[in-house]
Amino acid sequence: MRKHKLYYIYNIGLLLAVQVTFPFNLSAQSNNHWSRNFNEESSLLSGAVVGGGAGPAAIFYNPATISEIKESKFSLNVSLFAFEFLKANNAWGDGIDLKYNRGVVVPRFLSYMLKPKRLEKWSFEVAFLNNSDYSVQDTKSFSQQIDVLNRYPGEERYDAYYKYLNKYRDNWIGIGGSVQVADHLYLGTSMFVSYISKEYIYDVETEAVPDLEIPDQYSFNRSIAHSSEHEFVKFYDYRLLFKVGLLYKKERLSLGLNITTPSIGQIYSNGKEVFRKRSQGNIANPTNDELLPDILISSYKEKNEVMVNAKSTFSIATGLTYTNSNENKTLFLTGEYFAGIDPYRMVEAKGNRISADNEVSDIINLNEWLTFVSGAKPVFNFATGYKWLVKENLMILTGFRTDFNYSLNESQMPSSLNSFKQLNLNKYHVTSGLNLRIMGQDLIAGFQYTYGVENNKKQFANFSHPNEFNSIDNSALQGIRQHIMNSRLSTITIYFGATININQRRTKQSSNSN
Repeated sequence: MRKHKLYYIYNIGLLLAVQVTFPFNLSAQSNNHWSRNFNEESSLLSGAVVGGGAGPAAIFYNPATISEIKESKFSLNVSLFAFEFLKANNAWGDGIDLKYNRGVVVPRFLSYMLKPKRLEKWSFEVAFLNNSDYSVQDTKSFSQQIDVLNRYPGEERYDAYYKYLNKYRDNWIGIGGSVQVADHLYLGTSMFVSYISKEYIYDVETEAVPDLEIPDQYSFNRSIAHSSEHEFVKFYDYRLLFKVGLLYKKERLSLGLNITTPSIGQIYSNGKEVFRKRSQGNIANPTNDELLPDILISSYKEKNEVMVNAKSTFSIATGLTYTNSNENKTLFLTGEYFAGIDPYRMVEAKGNRISADNEVSDIINLNEWLTFVSGAKPVFNFATGYKWLVKENLMILTGFRTDFNYSLNESQMPSSLNSFKQLNLNKYHVTSGLNLRIMGQDLIAGFQYTYGVENNKKQFANFSHPNEFNSIDNSALQGIRQHIMNSRLSTITIYFGATININQRRTKQSSNSN
């Protein structure tokens, strides 16, 4: 018995050691609830496993289904290949697109499921998983000859530079358990610590340089017109949340219910930084060519001067699993409702009073200069999966799920406060793969294709048709931002993983020793 306890402790220690050693960094949208993928079996069934069949991902989808395990298991994604192709047409102006392509190779799901022999009705699990990981970046410069400054004859050399970076990661580590409370009825719960990291950069610099050949009567006012805007946010935030699940399982039918609480309070936060700067100079009023006041507003706060409140939403999911009379084909159905979150201050700074002249104060809320808001709209997602036991040791798994974007539209956010500029794509996932059992161990391989789409979003900036001053967006040397940004995402994900069935392994070792 002592050896068995040491064996369990060793495997749990191995789980935590691997978690710390490997970087978990797979791209997925932060503003989609169902972009995550965990163990291969639940992923290839497109997450339609609230009613059963989640395998090692039971702790997340429905902790009551942890009781489905018949033996202790250690699960690890050996490797995962993801190839992502993203393009946002007209993001920075007509024909000035945002493009971001990359490939990733990382493990990112670990789980240890324990089936105690002395507690027959109980099952336990500890897991590390990546719930969300979003990464997009783009850097470019743009130049053209165009008439921007009305007070000078002819065209000016117009230069624009931008840098955009948006990274968001939400890692969870949790522990859960389930128990049989009645015939065919199981109750489960799990507790997670959510570890959120956020890094956001939005830098734009523009300038218009008059032609040096202009007549002498204009030489007194030949200064370069310039404008810039810089935003930087970074933080790490730790929060607690819970899941409660029920599973009714009888013969070939099982029904599941899973409730996820919003994040409950802040355990700890660190690495907090927020910076915003805006400047403009030698910009004339387009109505009378009189120079507007030069502007320089800059503020930076860090550590305890910055308050972070990264909320997660309440959700409720139901699922159904049905197996045919031959017990070789199973249908999975799952739906989940995610509640909305009214606009709230995700990042704000203490003592953020900034001095500026009255004219600037009239158009800019200086008291909220370092405040960034977020929010979510309610969405409902649906998933279906299908598992076919072709022969004793071979299964085919397929699935489909929706993944609607939950971000609030720009018009739904407070106009006086700053929000993160990001893409808001609705996504659709198709999955397929094989599960092969060899010598009592499970090897799983398959793929997922993801298609994302967003149309008619407001541009991040407009460098193709700049105005000296744009009173609609209160920006200099940029054109009016139009709703002409159309985004497309294609992602191909290749899975390969292994589940080590502990009891199977021990049984085989015992047989060999005999």
